[in-house]
Amino acid sequence: MFKTSKPGAAAVILLAFLLFYLPSMLALFSSDGEPRSMTMLNVAMATCYTLIFILNYFIIIPKTLFGKDRTAIFFATNLIIVAGLCSLLPIWLETHGGLPKPRHAHKALTESQRFMVYARFAIRDGVMMVLSVSLAYALRLSKAREEMRLRVLELESERQNTELMSLKAQLNPHFLFNSLNNIYALIAIDPDKAQQSLHELSGMLRFMIYDSQSSTVELSKEIKFLSNYTRLMSLRLNPSVKLTCSLPDITDTTLRIAPLLILTLVENAFKHVAVEDNSGFIDIHIEICDDTFLCRISNSSANRHMENLESGNSGVGLKNIEKQLYLLYPEQYNLKVDETSGKYEAKLTIKTSALTNKTQSARFHGVT
Repeated sequence: MFKTSKPGAAAVILLAFLLFYLPSMLALFSSDGEPRSMTMLNVAMATCYTLIFILNYFIIIPKTLFGKDRTAIFFATNLIIVAGLCSLLPIWLETHGGLPKPRHAHKALTESQRFMVYARFAIRDGVMMVLSVSLAYALRLSKAREEMRLRVLELESERQNTELMSLKAQLNPHFLFNSLNNIYALIAIDPDKAQQSLHELSGMLRFMIYDSQSSTVELSKEIKFLSNYTRLMSLRLNPSVKLTCSLPDITDTTLRIAPLLILTLVENAFKHVAVEDNSGFIDIHIEICDDTFLCRISNSSANRHMENLESGNSGVGLKNIEKQLYLLYPEQYNLKVDETSGKYEAKLTIKTSALTNKTQSARFHGVT
């Protein structure tokens, strides 16, 4: 989830070198006639601390603590690494003449002396290894929180921009004029339908002015808004266009979504539907299947829809939708847009786990 750029990776490696190798190098050049064993020990341990730090920063911590919650794997992996090094390094150093001996010890260490040397090594250098892990975690957590803070700021900016553009697209005088004209015409033909349409328009305005100010809204409210929008837009739809709308009845109040996100795709279907040869169609299908929220919207196309979307001429444009999804649901969504001969289709899937209150609260308030 949290990627490190090449300059950032180089800076982290340089920091590890300065922290772990530089003190050993300075001690080496400042001590005349230092025993070879101490030189080997300093270099070996500096290498171990650096490797533990780099492994945790770049691999272990991102894959266990900042990906899926695998805290037990994180502790188990580091326990194995630290325990293994504390057990094997003294043996390797002793066989290569790098394990420092007590000053009063003879050429061959007794069992009690060997045990004391090993114990002192394990305690002192084991603590340093744990500190290397802790430092890697602290730096990675700090980086994650900063990335999350920037993501929230960017998301808030993008959300406000989307709301503004959506309001301009939907609440402009042209939209209201056409809607009210259609409702006015219905009064003489079907007063009950006109009354219902006016009620739906009122609900839409209320949703867009008040509810959409929040970072997320209940999915049920978003679906109801789309239902009202679709019925209202169908009043001024060309009679030759066949409209099919399948929307679910959402009862789970814990599912929330960014307001007006799906509206962009629905709006584009109405705006760019082709009606040549009386074969125009709009198909809106939304469902929750297993653990996935699915939104599939298709319409008859004159093969210019994709170009309009990518240029930003329709609604907020495909690029803005992608950016919102990336900021809101990183690695939890898939948006596929396809245009074949005579048909345009946008298919959006989002994991329902990303739409829960708990998940979105953590996303907007930082890393848990």
